[in-house]
Amino acid sequence: MGTNKYKKNTGHTMISSAISPNPGPGFLLRTALPGAFTLLAALYMFLDAAGWQGLWMVTLKAAPIAVLGVMATGMLVGTTRTLTLLALAFSALGDVLLALEFPLQFVAGLAAFLVAQLIYTGNFLRGAQFRSQRFLIRALPLLLAASLLASQLMPAAGPLAPAVFCYLLAITAMALSAAAHRGNSGLLFAGAIIFMISDTLIAVNRFLMPLPMAGTAIMVTYYGAQLALLYGIGRARA
Repeated sequence: MGTNKYKKNTGHTMISSAISPNPGPGFLLRTALPGAFTLLAALYMFLDAAGWQGLWMVTLKAAPIAVLGVMATGMLVGTTRTLTLLALAFSALGDVLLALEFPLQFVAGLAAFLVAQLIYTGNFLRGAQFRSQRFLIRALPLLLAASLLASQLMPAAGPLAPAVFCYLLAITAMALSAAAHRGNSGLLFAGAIIFMISDTLIAVNRFLMPLPMAGTAIMVTYYGAQLALLYGIGRARA
């Protein structure tokens, strides 16, 4: 009877532990932090679409990227983690600069994101393999799309054309480095492409023609791209 009682208690303990939430680091990375990221991103987009303004909205805009930084700290290690955190930090800086009103605001924000793209590029190049059929299949349509975009944007950008062209080169290089990653890089490449789509929406809306619900579309793709890049980095390095 003592043995049966022990077996029953053990079984009950195993069932209880299986259904109990795990409050440790694994739970934070898998559930709590992604949930916080999604909630903050959705809240910012909703309030922005409703016309809310103020310095606190600037903070809220960058808050989801700060959450990704916390996630990167727990998910990644070594140089990969350091470079990812730097890229996220400059992205958050770009978010803040683009949300403030001051002279050369757009150029300052663009410069911050350009640095972020260069850091991402350096990070992805550490695992790059350019001599592969997969890279060619990914790179050729990407280069064609970037060339077409440049041909439309440069005449319309006016005095900002040099800055826009430099940024286009940087984000294209980032996407190409993601395309060349020799690891399991499908999600990483998808994140890079979504990032390019987000920036293309910004450029088209600013220089070519106003887009309906541009702000929401830009932020949905931007936040989605940063999340995909983070998980893509972890998957490609695994």
